Amino acid sequence: MRFLRLLRKGLAVTLILTAVAVVSGAITMWFAAEKDKVRLPRVIGMDSTVALNLLREQGVQPKVSGREYSEGVPTDAVLFQRPASGSWVQKNSEVRLVISQGSDAVELPSLAGLPLPHAQQILSAYGFTLGRVAQVHSSERLKGELIAQDPEAGALVRRGSPVAVLLSLGRLEEPEP
Repeated sequence: MRFLRLLRKGLAVTLILTAVAVVSGAITMWFAAEKDKVRLPRVIGMDSTVALNLLREQGVQPKVSGREYSEGVPTDAVLFQRPASGSWVQKNSEVRLVISQGSDAVELPSLAGLPLPHAQQILSAYGFTLGRVAQVHSSERLKGELIAQDPEAGALVRRGSPVAVLLSLGRLEEPEP
């Protein structure tokens, strides 16, 4: 009997020691795997050059994956990052950034007095499209010159927006009686 009790105690101690060894090994492996990871800082809103340098210092590989217009984020600042800030990633892993191109609103130039083809070229250069073209007779403008535009010159307008124009048909020739 006494032998069986000692045998049971020995088995229990052996099982406990084995369990402790397995758990210790698992914890050691987990810590070893975690030492090659870094926590990503928040770079959204930072100047892109500063953000790229900071991420490189953290041991990751930043990559600019695109550029987008943004009303609220200044030009050349980070607009998005993936993976998100606070994420744990492996060293040397890629972090994608989208950089702001600033606002896409542009001051509309004056088109008054220009011939329609020239006005179209200017609109295209600024990123606008030609909208509705209305025509009226004008004693102040030659035939083919623009009289007015909508939105007005100097207005801040988003790129891609249409600009309507009023085109002169020249003087109204009254028939002789």
